[in-house]
Amino acid sequence: MTFFTGRVSTLQISRFGQGAVQRTSTRLERAGVEVSTGRRADIFRDLGPRAASDLALRARENLVQTHITSNKVLENKLQAMLDAVEVVRESASSVLGGALANLKQPMTSVEALRMEARSAIEAVTAALNTTFGGESLFSGTASGVTALTAWSEVNPSTGVSPEMVVQSIVSTPPASVAEAQSMIADLDAVFDSSYSADPAKNFEATFFNGTPQFDSLGNPMPRVLAQIEPGRTLGYGVQANDTAFREILKGLAMLASVDVSQITDPEAYATWMDAAASAISEGSDLALSISAEIGFNQQTVSDALDRLEAISMVQKDQIAAYENVDPYEAATRLNSLKTQLEASYSVSAQLARLTILNYL
Repeated sequence: MTFFTGRVSTLQISRFGQGAVQRTSTRLERAGVEVSTGRRADIFRDLGPRAASDLALRARENLVQTHITSNKVLENKLQAMLDAVEVVRESASSVLGGALANLKQPMTSVEALRMEARSAIEAVTAALNTTFGGESLFSGTASGVTALTAWSEVNPSTGVSPEMVVQSIVSTPPASVAEAQSMIADLDAVFDSSYSADPAKNFEATFFNGTPQFDSLGNPMPRVLAQIEPGRTLGYGVQANDTAFREILKGLAMLASVDVSQITDPEAYATWMDAAASAISEGSDLALSISAEIGFNQQTVSDALDRLEAISMVQKDQIAAYENVDPYEAATRLNSLKTQLEASYSVSAQLARLTILNYL
């Protein structure tokens, strides 16, 4: 029987050793990453077919995190809206108190009523022009424009200011009940945006710059929506052209445009004051309902956040089960690879020192 003995050169042995060292170094580097991060260094290679499930979980978690982030922004936006509406209500309430005190006949406080109403208009306008993150909160879907034109500022689209519009109707205090009623009817049409005598003077032409309530066919225009959960939206759009704010501004405009102490006819005075006070009162009641609606929306968003965070916690645990490594196993593997690499280096060093002289 014949035996063949293969010979391996020291060069080949050296190259085999270098390859082993390189492979061990790579595995050692991966083990080091896993020990330091607690996660698999090559997730998809380690998971194999299960990587598809991990990818799907990560996609769902990214979507949940997007909703969580947007809902937290929405919470702050709703709070800013609620604060603004409260400013409107407080400003209206202050003037309403003075109007009710002078409702049937002028008292000593009536002289200050006109200035108080003017100041309240400015406060209401500023509140309804509140912005958040560069968006006008009360302009509707046209959030890039300022909601209301300032009282004495000329609207470039119509060439008149809100103050000019009201003064064109109430140029002098009403001298009779009939004149007072005619002025009130015109103001009602202006603030309802139905003033056909001069459409440029309508509320949604000169006063308000955002999304109108209705389109040209009379259909309601869409309100601002937010997707608070996958497949679920929340309509939270409050606009400065809502009836509540129109009524408040109309009542304030009636008191700011006329020195009611100069209305000499008692019946005309009572008619004018009753209409102004009723408008402010009605608007304030509607504004209270708006505040309640915003509060309800805040609770809805808060509940959605709680659900999303609970879902996120479960998904993160599932992702961790796929991607994380056992820290004790990883540390043991790291130490084993270090020992193995040290041994490879030792053998390589010994081989490198071998020469024919060792055998002579």
